Amino acid sequence: MVQRAGAAAGDLIYATGAIGDAALGLRLRLDAAGDRHWTRALSLKAAAFLADRYLLPQPRLALREALRTHGHAAMDISDGLAGDLAKMLHLAGMTAEIAVAAVPLSEAVRDALKLEPKLVETILTGGDDYEILCAVPPDRSLGFEAAAAAAGLTVSAIGRALPGAAPPLFKDAEGHALIFAKASYQHF
Repeated sequence: MVQRAGAAAGDLIYATGAIGDAALGLRLRLDAAGDRHWTRALSLKAAAFLADRYLLPQPRLALREALRTHGHAAMDISDGLAGDLAKMLHLAGMTAEIAVAAVPLSEAVRDALKLEPKLVETILTGGDDYEILCAVPPDRSLGFEAAAAAAGLTVSAIGRALPGAAPPLFKDAEGHALIFAKASYQHF
């Protein structure tokens, strides 16, 4: 069993499943006029998948034992990856650099991004994914990945915890930092 005092410098940051499905499912459901250029062009299969991920979240409860055994810190991604990662790391005096290309995305989200590249902000800051975000020491990463696979879940390493007080930095494929209007869903 690993001691849990929060994320530590060098920990690998993992996300389960796919990020952004529910946020795009909500945007489809709202049917805003400004989104119709991509929502109307998205395949019916992709639209149904995104709507389902918004309406029927699937909490990753099967990951509990793997997190107890291998993780330093974990939380659900309910208010958006960028904001929830900032919350988790801030508590431990950590930050991170995240390559957006490493963030796991569903085929439906990838299709939507092809139609509207600006959706990357919604994907990374929107809420309701209910995937798991966690910090795992590098020497426990293979065991964690194996335990997640045995539980039937996919996990993706998306970055590494670093000492610092700044919010996590998200970089695009060219290495440019992404700037978000809001880091996460705001309830009030």
